[in-house]
Amino acid sequence: MKVLQINAVYGYRSTGLIARDINDLLAKEGAEVFAAYQTCNEPPANGYRIGNLLDWKLHALLSRISGKQAWFSKGATKRFLQWVDQIRPDIVHLHNLHSNYIDLPLLLEYLAKKDIATVITMHDCWYFTGKCFHYANVGCDRFQTGCGNCPQKKTMPRSFFFDRSAEVFAEKKKLLQAIPRLKIVGCSEWICRESKKGFFKDFDVSCIRNGVDTDIFKPQDVSDLRGQYELGNAKIILGMANKWLLPSNGEALARVLTLLNENLRLVLIGCSESQIRKLKKASAFVLPLGYIKGREALARHYCLADVFVNLTHADTLPTVNMESICCGTPVVTYNSCGSPELVLEGCGMVVPEYDIDALIPAIQASLGKSTNVELARLTFEKTQNYRAYLDVYKKLI
Repeated sequence: MKVLQINAVYGYRSTGLIARDINDLLAKEGAEVFAAYQTCNEPPANGYRIGNLLDWKLHALLSRISGKQAWFSKGATKRFLQWVDQIRPDIVHLHNLHSNYIDLPLLLEYLAKKDIATVITMHDCWYFTGKCFHYANVGCDRFQTGCGNCPQKKTMPRSFFFDRSAEVFAEKKKLLQAIPRLKIVGCSEWICRESKKGFFKDFDVSCIRNGVDTDIFKPQDVSDLRGQYELGNAKIILGMANKWLLPSNGEALARVLTLLNENLRLVLIGCSESQIRKLKKASAFVLPLGYIKGREALARHYCLADVFVNLTHADTLPTVNMESICCGTPVVTYNSCGSPELVLEGCGMVVPEYDIDALIPAIQASLGKSTNVELARLTFEKTQNYRAYLDVYKKLI
């Protein structure tokens, strides 16, 4: 069996690691694996980079002018499809295509014409909307009836002039319906339910959750890290800066800051230099950190914490929740999108979105507790989860 995966990134970031982990598993099972991507950290064997920097920049510009993303890079896509002709895959597995590097109509028309078995993994909502990656944070339900009058015209992927969301929605539906053997996979139960509210209601949709490497994300002694940061015996609230520092979470941050003292500290990962300066001025009990490189280092920071607080408002399936729970650190999160379905029994608390009066007690109640690590390993282990794709491939071919 020959399997080709296509994703914007390969070997790093969440979806790039997922694609690599799936290929590693397939190779062990005897499959011949290929990967196509826009960028990667280390080029894989049997890999193909689609386009180049100039092409990606031009694609991004044309997307902003036209209001249609993934409708350009025609030359790069045609050259890529010539390569696909040579390798003749049995399965093409599509991940994220919305990064200004591939022409969606050319690709989907090719898959339909060649009758190649196709799998789509929905890491976000882009495949069944006319434009956006997520709509929950703006309360939009236009994807259920055909998009148009898009409330996120000026957000990623940005459009300077035109709202083409209704046109793109209709074209995506037509293109996908033309593929004879197509399987849609959602990485969370939430996105599967959401996709069925739109034109995917007529498609075969099922859930295969993403997984984590439980040999890396596991409880471990990090007393040296605690000493390095001079945290003493303080309890630690851990969060990701890209969520905590959203304007919509300003009240939550302000309330948490009032709780902090020498015995309760807040650690935020992924801060920019300017954010680090502002947070240090805001409180002496905040430890703002830059980006943590490597999964091993990230796992140690989960183990450092007493509770991981995810203030997300639009996440299909936040990997950070799984990673934290596997490290023994409970999660507190909003009841938003796919985030709550990862909080297993005894592994944290879910509170109503934007309910600060519920959030603060949940954080306090979770301090000092641990998670059911064995249950987490059984539920989130990557090899076990990704093996389900083998069954999907075999049924399609």
